[in-house]
Amino acid sequence: MGPQHLSPMQLLCLLGVISSLPWAEALLCYEAKSSLFRAVGLHKWQWFLLRSMVCKLNEGCEETLVFIEAGTRKGILGFKGCSPASSYPPQVSYLVSPPGLSIASYSRVCRTYLCNNLTNMEAILQLKARTPKTLAFSSHSCPTCVGEHSKSCLPNFVSTESCPRDATKCYSSTVKFQAGSLNTTFLLMGCAREHTSVLAHFHHIGSIRVTEVINIIEKALFTGAGTPCRSPWGILLGLLFAFKG
Repeated sequence: MGPQHLSPMQLLCLLGVISSLPWAEALLCYEAKSSLFRAVGLHKWQWFLLRSMVCKLNEGCEETLVFIEAGTRKGILGFKGCSPASSYPPQVSYLVSPPGLSIASYSRVCRTYLCNNLTNMEAILQLKARTPKTLAFSSHSCPTCVGEHSKSCLPNFVSTESCPRDATKCYSSTVKFQAGSLNTTFLLMGCAREHTSVLAHFHHIGSIRVTEVINIIEKALFTGAGTPCRSPWGILLGLLFAFKG
């Protein structure tokens, strides 16, 4: 029997079936970024979904949020957009656990129409609610700030705060987050368990690329008797040894 040829109607039907298959269709995902360091409130924070983007074939929709806390200072950074990563359910955890400065993250990749639609911090609020509260403080104190060194962490905005008993090392680093339109460099200062990089094992959080540089002069000023440098101008000197964003 010779080759069978499809009629024009059969060909149109076949093309329609192929185009409707999930793997053959580019997804539409929300596109957004977040970079907030002042007046951060977990209960009131909202991620406004105003833009969307068409992904490449086989890409999914990602949403990744990072919450940073050092004493009374807080920061929220986040990314929404397309991702080539395999799908995974919501992952909520501490990358750096309290006491002292802490970093929590929420991340997931999904593959349905506009599925990266998270608008609040409820998952991280629940994580914090399950974490024991720090009750005991030491006699040590450290300069504390989370934010851009030219805005939220200008010398006049850096405060000195008491350290928890189990986190008495003064910590200072410059951190850069990059993903899509998110490109933020900020200063992270506060009480920690060690002077070493707190994000050394996290080169990526979701699709967010993480670069961290310890502020060397600040670290040197803290060594010795364990008494922190209380001059906020030392913070800016330390930044001279960090990378430029």
